[in-house]
Amino acid sequence: MSADTHLVGVLQLAKDGGVIGNTDLTIEISRARVFVDVIRSLSNVHSILDIGSGGGLPGLVVAHDCPEASITLVDRREKRTDLLQRQAHRLRRHVPGRPIEVICADVSALHGKATFDVVTARSFGSPDVVLDTALPLVSAGGRLLVSEPPDTTENRWPLELLAAWNAAIAAWKTPTTSLAVIQRQ
Repeated sequence: MSADTHLVGVLQLAKDGGVIGNTDLTIEISRARVFVDVIRSLSNVHSILDIGSGGGLPGLVVAHDCPEASITLVDRREKRTDLLQRQAHRLRRHVPGRPIEVICADVSALHGKATFDVVTARSFGSPDVVLDTALPLVSAGGRLLVSEPPDTTENRWPLELLAAWNAAIAAWKTPTTSLAVIQRQ
């Protein structure tokens, strides 16, 4: 079984459970790998948090492709974190790497308890909500990677909030996926 075939099988658990919609998982994996591309372009990434992990996109793809990093997946719905636990266990049976931690909690419960080199978010909320929720979890010099809606042509991120966090924003674009890359100074 190829690595991607195994990854599709892991994500199929979420699709079968109704957590991932009726979509082509190979396309979703390809989109999630844009997060991996950004992470691999950075140096000294040891800890990664995926907020609102849901069915494991992009978190489990990142865990698959970056097995040397400590990965934490957080979602506030117990049904989803139970499924994520099974998916993470299945992934690590075939792709050895550091353990994947799954937390059932509201993301804000982690504020003041831990920071991460990279925080990822896909379909999490409005820019204000994402910044207020995620930036407290990004370590100094770390990055927040957020999927952007298709055809985003203007900066939708509130500059005053970025300035308050002493954060800078850049775009990372491919033909199919666009990410906001926000760095804490």
